[in-house]
Amino acid sequence: MPGLHDLIVELRALIPILIIPPPSLLWAIFLGLAIRRSRPRWSAALVGGGLAALYILSMPAVGGALIASLESNQPKPSAAAQPGAIIVLGGDGDRTTDLLVKAEPGPLSLQRLAGAAAVARATNLPVLITGGNISRNEPAVSDLMAKTFTDAFGLPVAWRETRSKTTCENARYSAEMLRQAGISSALLVTHAWHMPRALLSFEQAGFPVVAAPLYGDLNEIHGVADFVPHANAWMRSYYAIHEWVGLLAYRMGACRKIRP
Repeated sequence: MPGLHDLIVELRALIPILIIPPPSLLWAIFLGLAIRRSRPRWSAALVGGGLAALYILSMPAVGGALIASLESNQPKPSAAAQPGAIIVLGGDGDRTTDLLVKAEPGPLSLQRLAGAAAVARATNLPVLITGGNISRNEPAVSDLMAKTFTDAFGLPVAWRETRSKTTCENARYSAEMLRQAGISSALLVTHAWHMPRALLSFEQAGFPVVAAPLYGDLNEIHGVADFVPHANAWMRSYYAIHEWVGLLAYRMGACRKIRP
């Protein structure tokens, strides 16, 4: 049976599906269709507004602008900082049909591993990968990423943090492990659009880090095609809105309130 903390984490994972576009817009459209006879005006507003918002968020120009709003103003490394390790934030995992290999790192995780490999080769610092299991029946994301980091990139992993399920827990548990190892600061590797929330999490955990973000997305408008719906733009819009909502929640103290 799952503990109270696990239940809270699972319920919190439903929040993006319920309130963050684009998925939440589908719920608005379904609601509008359900009340089309009893509340025709509300129905028209919900269906029309939902469809319009879905179209807007599916445009590459909009998805790119939303991502760019997070990637701008990345902090510059401090010359006085002397990190003693590299922290790689876990991303996603993909299930497989292989009975022996039930899951593997997802695209976000692989991108972070590639960025971390470049940083590790340039600095020769030990690597910590942080990320717990996405579901109870799957291995921790950090375990999946550590295996790929060693097998595919030929680099060792000094620590694997397997308990965390959120970015603020990534920061808390990683800080605990590195402090126990006598390390007082680290380089932090994650996507540039995820870096603002990640930095805030480590700041609230009281552990100094230096941002080492992956290259940001190129946000340029080349023509009409950037205003034509594209599935990838929906994904970028979702990531950006998810990060802004999470960043606001963390600034309001949500990260401090979540305790195991």
